[in-house]
Amino acid sequence: MRSLKKLPEPEVVTANQKVWTEKYLEAKTTGQKLPSAWSHPKIRETLQAETDSRCAYCDSHLAHVASSHIEHYRPRSLYPELVVAWENLTVACPRCNSSKSDLFSEDLPFINPFLDEPDEHFVFFGELVLAPSSQRGEYTISELGLNNDDLMSARKRRLNNIVQLVSSWHKAHDLLKPGILDEIRRQLDQGEYQASVKSLLKTLNFKV
Repeated sequence: MRSLKKLPEPEVVTANQKVWTEKYLEAKTTGQKLPSAWSHPKIRETLQAETDSRCAYCDSHLAHVASSHIEHYRPRSLYPELVVAWENLTVACPRCNSSKSDLFSEDLPFINPFLDEPDEHFVFFGELVLAPSSQRGEYTISELGLNNDDLMSARKRRLNNIVQLVSSWHKAHDLLKPGILDEIRRQLDQGEYQASVKSLLKTLNFKV
C-alpha cells in the first residue's frame, strides 16, 4: 500500500449524487434491485487515474489480476448513504475487494491510503508487509491477505528485478549509468509495490 491522493470529483458525481443516493436508499428500503451508479464510466476512469490503475490496497497492477472493482471504503451495505460519496470510492483488485467485502469497524478501521500515511502503520521488509506497532495495520494485513502467497511471490519477482538493475548500475560504464538510473526511477514511479521497492532501495543505500 502507498499514499494516494483523491482527484477532483467528476462532474457526473456532483450533478447526480443526491438523486443517485436517494434512488439507492429507496430501492434498498423497498426491496427493489439496487442501482449501481458508482460503475459509471467517468467514475471508474477517474478512480483508476487516482491509483495509476493499481489496487488501492495491495498496489498490484489491475490488469495483472483482472478488471478493477469499484471499492467502497465504508461498505455500501452498512453505509448506504455513502454509496456514491466521492471520498468513499476507490478501485481495488477482485482479491482485495472480495476479502474486505462488507467488513468494517469504526473502532479499528482499515488503513485508508487516501487519508492515512501507510508508512506510519506498515513496515515493508522484502516481500513482507508488517505492522509491528499498528493494530489497524495488522488488521488490514490480516483481513485483506496482504501477505498471501501470490502477493509475496509477485513482490519478490518485482524486488529481484530492481536488485538486478541496481547491480547493473554498479557494474556499468559511467556513460551507461544515467540510462540505468532513469529506468530504476521509472520503475519506482510507475511500477507496482512501490513501498516495497522504496524500502529495498533504502536498504541497498541506493539513492534515486
